[in-house]
Amino acid sequence: MIFVVSNKPKPDHMKKLSFIFVFLVFLLSCEKKDNTCNCDKPLEELSWLQELKASFTNCSCQISIIQATYQKKTVFYPIMNDPLCNSYQVIVLFNCCGTTIKTYTLTDQTFGDEVTERKTIYTCKTKK
Repeated sequence: MIFVVSNKPKPDHMKKLSFIFVFLVFLLSCEKKDNTCNCDKPLEELSWLQELKASFTNCSCQISIIQATYQKKTVFYPIMNDPLCNSYQVIVLFNCCGTTIKTYTLTDQTFGDEVTERKTIYTCKTKK
C-alpha cells in the first residue's frame, strides 16, 4: 500500500481558513463599544463634533456644546442657552462616536439627575 502525501492544501480547507482569517481581521478591527472618550480635546479629536461645531455659523441665538456624563459614559449635546431666544428644547445626547443614545423632551424630569458633570466646551455667541 502506497500513501501519497501532498503538500497542496485542499480547496475546502483553504476556503475555511480564508473565512476564519477574514473573520478574525474583521473582529479585531472593530471599534471598542464602550463609548468612553479617551481624548483631552474632543472638539479637535472627534470629527463628528467638529462638523457639529462648524454647523453653528452666524448664530442669531447663543448655542453651546456641552460635555457631560450619562450612565458613567461621556456624552455631548448641543443646547440653545440664550435667554433672549424662547424655543422648545429637545436635548439629544450623543456618545463619543456621534450616535444618539437618549433624547429628552420638555416634559422629562430626569435630565438633571441622569446627566451630570456638565461643562461647556464650545459656545457660538450671537452676532450683535
